[in-house]
Amino acid sequence: MEGFMMFSEAVRLTQQLVQIPTENPNGSERECSTFVENYLKELDNVNVTTQRVEEGRTNVIAKYKGNPSDLPPIVIIAHMDTVPVEGKWTVDPFGAEIVEGKLYGRGSCDMKSGLACALIMIKHISENNIPLNRDLYVIACVDEEGPYMKGVNALVDEQIIPNDALIIATEPTNATLSTVHKGTIWYEILVEGKSSHGGNAHLGADAAHAAAEIIVKLKEKVKKLPYDHDIFGKSTISIGTIGGGHKTNMVAGSCRIEVDFRLAPPLTKEEANQIVTSAVEEGCANVKGTQAKVQHYGWERPPIETDLNCPLIAPFEKAYLKVTGKELEKTGFPAYTDASMIGLRTGNRNILVFGPGHLDQAHVIDEFVEIAQIDLCTEVLTEMVLEAGTGSTSQ
Repeated sequence: MEGFMMFSEAVRLTQQLVQIPTENPNGSERECSTFVENYLKELDNVNVTTQRVEEGRTNVIAKYKGNPSDLPPIVIIAHMDTVPVEGKWTVDPFGAEIVEGKLYGRGSCDMKSGLACALIMIKHISENNIPLNRDLYVIACVDEEGPYMKGVNALVDEQIIPNDALIIATEPTNATLSTVHKGTIWYEILVEGKSSHGGNAHLGADAAHAAAEIIVKLKEKVKKLPYDHDIFGKSTISIGTIGGGHKTNMVAGSCRIEVDFRLAPPLTKEEANQIVTSAVEEGCANVKGTQAKVQHYGWERPPIETDLNCPLIAPFEKAYLKVTGKELEKTGFPAYTDASMIGLRTGNRNILVFGPGHLDQAHVIDEFVEIAQIDLCTEVLTEMVLEAGTGSTSQ
């Protein structure tokens, strides 16, 4: 491991955050919430509050008060939870080791590094007592990786985020600006048949066979969709889990499938639901004696696109050009974020995603983030807030 002190404050903070396990659903964000809360309470002119979402799970909300104005606040949101550690890693998943410019660990990419960028940014604003012409929030959120995204929904339910807020999620975008979210809908399909002895299979109704027919129909229908988005391409559907039956010599009397449907615009959630419903009906019709029930697993999350007139786009472009000397690339985010959930719940379309790390590294064995991107995104984020909050970037 390369020396701890030779790296920037943002990189060192990312290491500290990665070293706090926050696996969802195997653990909680309790320790991380306390760490973030204490970090923010050390800053001057920053008001820190917490929101209990459920036992051991607390959102942390920091507000830097700007000069009174009618300008909408900037809200930067990052989640603390990670997916579980699975498989055989070649490094300690909570060691936060840095090797050849890469910081390894669960959550390093998704998205402890993005959280660190936001924390260092507000620390810079606070330490320099920079007068902003709008309020600035940094929110550390729980349960983004869960099907119901309880943390951000609690923020919306209690109206903690102003309705006119300009929202940024510091998720891994490879330091590009994402202005469109792919839709995400999860389904649970419960297939029922009739068990029988394998020697008398004709007396049963094979639920596993029906499930297979359903899967084939789902794939065929999605493949035939005419939509082809400029950024995302075509919509996709995948089978996350499947299980059924009880014994080798028994016809499966039941089978359960979890389906992940990713919607590229302009596919709507209504169209997606119809595709799943018809595939289930046709699949069961091919296996006499079977039937199935479909229900949603989590929120129905359709595609969401950013308002092209979002007031933060130009400041982001200026900040990125200042820091890198290059034009800022616009991309799409192929999943849902806390920002898009706020957009779904409130109708706010001033939602952007910008952060360090490539999404290809999220949720994988030996997850990592390039430390150069942590520093880049911290600097761009800070310059963007200065541009949007004062009218000019720092000199």
